Amino acid sequence: MGTPSPRAGRAGGAATGLAALCLATALMAGCLGNTSGRGDKGASPGGSPSQAAGRVPLTVVKSGRQVIAFVPVTIRGEGPFRFVLDTGASSSAVDEDVARKLKLPRTGRRQPISGVTGTEEVPVVELRRWAAGKTDLNPTEAIVIGMKSTHGSPRIQGLLGSDVLSRFGHITVDYSGKALLLPSSRRSP
Repeated sequence: MGTPSPRAGRAGGAATGLAALCLATALMAGCLGNTSGRGDKGASPGGSPSQAAGRVPLTVVKSGRQVIAFVPVTIRGEGPFRFVLDTGASSSAVDEDVARKLKLPRTGRRQPISGVTGTEEVPVVELRRWAAGKTDLNPTEAIVIGMKSTHGSPRIQGLLGSDVLSRFGHITVDYSGKALLLPSSRRSP
């Protein structure tokens, strides 16, 4: 499995093109990996939601044989932002434009991610108050990468990965009903 080596603060058309190519590769492969071995450090210990979990609407986009499910995510009441539901991504991610617009607090550390073009370290931000649809998510950390749209595809503003989804124990992705079904309780991280 490959992971992207995204543009991390570099300017220029070549870097942007490379980032778009790497992101497309990651979406097709279904993962953005955490090569640091560090898990989520920002989750609240009991994992109890302030609001019951449930049905989160999905936007399902089909292009040939590729199917992408988008989750509406709000961060500190802003949004919704278009996050790709990516159960193969070990780390959730936020687009650098969204992180900048919302002035998301950086942790001060950088997390290495690997891809077909090598390994790169990217910034990490704190997501203290965020939700998928109307379902509150535990506070966590997310990597920041450039996610530029390609070939008229919808703008991707983040990835909702297994680091967050696994806390629910099990999830159901209902493609025909266009919904992400989450149980009402979560496991501790």
